[in-house]
Amino acid sequence: MIKEPDTLMLVGFMGAGKTTVGKEIARQHHSRFIDIDSEIERVAGQTIPEIFIERGEIGFRALETQVLASVQTFNGVVATGGGIVERPENIAVLKNSPATIIYLHGNLESTIGRLIIEGQRPLLQEKSTAEFFALWKERDPKYQSVANMTVETVGKTPARISAEIIALFSANEDELALLALRSQIDAFDRQIFKIIAQRLEVVSSVARYKEKFGLATIQTNRMVRLRNDLKADFALSEDITDDMIDAVMAILMQAAIDKENRQLDR
Repeated sequence: MIKEPDTLMLVGFMGAGKTTVGKEIARQHHSRFIDIDSEIERVAGQTIPEIFIERGEIGFRALETQVLASVQTFNGVVATGGGIVERPENIAVLKNSPATIIYLHGNLESTIGRLIIEGQRPLLQEKSTAEFFALWKERDPKYQSVANMTVETVGKTPARISAEIIALFSANEDELALLALRSQIDAFDRQIFKIIAQRLEVVSSVARYKEKFGLATIQTNRMVRLRNDLKADFALSEDITDDMIDAVMAILMQAAIDKENRQLDR
């Protein structure tokens, strides 16, 4: 079995859910929790905005490094700030840390969605989507470089992510890689069904359009063209076969027809 760490540290981009997941792990595991940003405020006797006003980002980052170093042997779960990997001194601390470091890995869409839910719209207004993506791409390899393990978060609840992390420490060495791969597959599956749900929302708009202009629900020629295009796109793939494309498209088409018929019957 993998030894449960005395200190479990979560890293990841802003909006990855580090604080929420950290608290949930602590709740499920009956352990303590600390948030580095809150600890910085306690040590400084100021809020983070006040620290930035009085000491600037350089002063804040120096405090962050001080607090980061002090929690390396904290007996519990530690949530770090999204910018923890911006300072080389912090990366050095993390790489030499006795803590077990977990990277909560999401994607840009899920990150922005979480920031909106958390009410952090000003962060989104300050940066364009392109700037957010550039920052995400810049930080991603840094998180990877300091982490002992990566857990995929897309489409998962904090409770599910926490349970996965706790499960890592009841696994043996051989099972760890399998658990990580299954975590990725679960995340992909959730993305697939989320896209299907979005597809069916568009189907509703299509149904209204067809009703307005008296168009047929089933447009066979379009579906045949789409299947042929997909088969051409994946002609060299060993995994995406013509039969798979036919089967998946048949399911999607039937779901769309059922959706349109239900809507038109109202």
